[in-house]
Amino acid sequence: MAEETVLSEVGTEELSGARPSTDANIVIQLLAGLVGTVLLAVAVLPLRNMAPGLAYVNGIINERGPVQYFELFMAFMVLALVILKSRIMRNQLRIVAEGPINLDLDLSNDDEIMDVRRRVRSDDAYTWSILLNRIDRMLALWLGTKDVSRIATWANAESERDASASDSSYAIARVLIWAIPILGFIGTVMGLGTAVAGFSEFLAGAAGLEAIKDAIGDVTSGLGMAFDTTLLALILSVILMFPLSVVQRREENLFVEIDNYLDDMLLSRFPAQEQQPIVIENLEDSIEAAFRRYIPDPDRYDEVFSNAISRAAESVEERFGALAKNYENTLNDLTARLSASMATVGDTMESAMRKVVDDMRAEEDELLNRRKALGDEELQQFKQLGEEMHKASSQVADQYRQSAESLQATTRETSEKSLSAAQEMSQRMEEVVKLANGIQDLLKIEQAVEKGLSDIAASEELHKTLQSLRSHLETTDDFCKRLSKPRVITLREETS
Repeated sequence: MAEETVLSEVGTEELSGARPSTDANIVIQLLAGLVGTVLLAVAVLPLRNMAPGLAYVNGIINERGPVQYFELFMAFMVLALVILKSRIMRNQLRIVAEGPINLDLDLSNDDEIMDVRRRVRSDDAYTWSILLNRIDRMLALWLGTKDVSRIATWANAESERDASASDSSYAIARVLIWAIPILGFIGTVMGLGTAVAGFSEFLAGAAGLEAIKDAIGDVTSGLGMAFDTTLLALILSVILMFPLSVVQRREENLFVEIDNYLDDMLLSRFPAQEQQPIVIENLEDSIEAAFRRYIPDPDRYDEVFSNAISRAAESVEERFGALAKNYENTLNDLTARLSASMATVGDTMESAMRKVVDDMRAEEDELLNRRKALGDEELQQFKQLGEEMHKASSQVADQYRQSAESLQATTRETSEKSLSAAQEMSQRMEEVVKLANGIQDLLKIEQAVEKGLSDIAASEELHKTLQSLRSHLETTDDFCKRLSKPRVITLREETS
C-alpha cells in the first residue's frame, strides 16, 4: 500500500536520535564561577587603601574568610547559567522568527514535504534547534500515518517532555540559590563561635578591665565580620533571583511560541483524511475506507484539538502554580531560618553581653573595694603621721618655751645686775663729781687724796667689779644682737 511505501522511505532511523534541549554546559558554568571569583577578588584589592566605604567592599570579599569565596563561586555559576540560557533563548527565538515553513506549502503533496524535510535537515541549526527537530519529526510522522489525531497527541507529548526537560535544567541553579544563604548562615555561626570562644579565654583567666575591654572590641569586630557573610549571601541571592526568573519565564514563552507555530503552520493545515485518495485493492480495504470516510464524526478533530489545548493550558497552569508555590515555600523557609538564626544569635549575644556586664560590674566593685581599703589605710597612716607630728611639735614648742623662759630669766637677771652696777657707778660718779667740785677744798689734802686714789687703784675689788661690769656689758650686747636677728626654726623628725 501507499502508506507502507512512505514508511519504508522515511525509515525508523529518521524518527530517532538525540533531541536538542536548552541545557547549559555545566563545565562552562564551573569555569565561569572560578574565573569570576578570582577576578573579582583581585579587582577589589586596590580599594583597601581608599575611602572607608570602598575599603569595606574589599573587606567584605577578601577579609571575611573562605565562605565568601564559595558564595561568589556559586553566584557566578548562576550568573553564567543566566547568560548561557539567554543566548540559547535568543537563538531558538530567531529560528521561530525566520519561519522555516512556507505558507504556500502543499501538505497533501508528499514530494514537497520531503523537500522541506531535506531542507530542514541540511540547515546548520538543525542540531540544536528544537523547532526544526519538531518539524522534521512531525512531517515524518505525517508521511508515515496520515493521522492528524495521532500527530496532535504526539505534539502534545513532545511539548510536555520539552517543558519537563526545561524545568529540570534549572535544578542546579535552584540548589545554588538555596545554598548561598545557607553558606552565609554557616559563616555567621562560625564567626560567632570564634568570637565567643576567644572572649571566653579572656574571662577564664585573671584578666584586667583593659583586657576585658579589648576582648569586647574583638568580639564586636568578629560579630561584624560574621554578619557580613550573611549580608553578602542575601544580597547575591536577591540579585540573582530576578534574572533567573526572567530567563525561566522567557524559556517557557519559547515553548509556547514553538507550539503555536506548529499549530498554525502544520497541524491546522494538514488535510482531512477524507480528502486523501483511497486505494481499494480488496474488499477489506474497501470496508476500511468506507468506515474512515463515512462513519467518523467530522467534528472529531476539533474536539481533539480542543482537548489538547485544554490539557496544555492545564499543564502550564499547574507548572506555574507549582513554581510559584515552590518559590514561596523557599522564601518562607529562608525567612524562617534567618529569623531563627537571628533570634539564636540575639540570645547568644544578649547572654554574652550580660555576662560581660556582670563581670565588668564585679570587677569594678572589686576595684572600688580595693581603692576604699587603700584609702582607709592611707587615712590611718595620715592620722598616725599627724599625731606624731603633733607630738613632735608639742615637744619642740615646750623646749622652745623652756629655752625662752630660761633666756628671759637670764636676761632679766643680767639686766638687774647691770642696773645695779650702773646705779652704783652713778653714785660713785656723783661722789667723783663731788670730789672734783671739792678739789680746791681738797688741794690741801692732795696728798691724802692721791694716797686714797692710789689705794683705790690698787684695790683688787674695784678691778674685779669693773671687769665683771665689762663682761656683763659685752654679754648683754651680744645677746641683744642675737635677739635682734631673725630666726628660722627647723623641725626634724627622727625615725627609728
